[in-house]
Amino acid sequence: MDVPKYLRINFLFNGLLFFSFSISVNSLVYIPYTNLIFYIFFHLIYIYFIFYHYNFTIFFIAFLYGIFLDIFLFNQIGIHLIIFLLFIFVFIIFKKFLLQLSSVQVSIIILLSLLSILVIEILLAYYFMNYIFDVSKIIKYTIVSLIIFIPSIFLFTKIDRN
Repeated sequence: MDVPKYLRINFLFNGLLFFSFSISVNSLVYIPYTNLIFYIFFHLIYIYFIFYHYNFTIFFIAFLYGIFLDIFLFNQIGIHLIIFLLFIFVFIIFKKFLLQLSSVQVSIIILLSLLSILVIEILLAYYFMNYIFDVSKIIKYTIVSLIIFIPSIFLFTKIDRN
């Protein structure tokens, strides 16, 4: 019995989400930037998954990962949960417009969404959870995002084609 393509793709993206989540919340002190790379990769998978594989289960996934990221990173629930669910609602509002864009335009929107989400998370964590804020973090997040963006999108489209 062959597994339908959409279930196989769904399973692969959820596996990537879980893997990147697991690495991003564990502190790997010996390998610098590993947690940051997988933290950003997690957000990138999440955004791509919403854009190209949106279904109702994404609310459940966003809820669970939002709560767990908040608990593991901040020891309280809030920022990630709000941002993840809010992003889904924004996507639903603009879905008609986004479906008319070319793949290059969607890629640019995904990159801008990634950077926006990361900056908003940092700012909200600063205001509500006394998270230390400095511009160098935003610059570091931006540089890492730009470095991993194209290979990640290439990987995601490869998964979609198989």
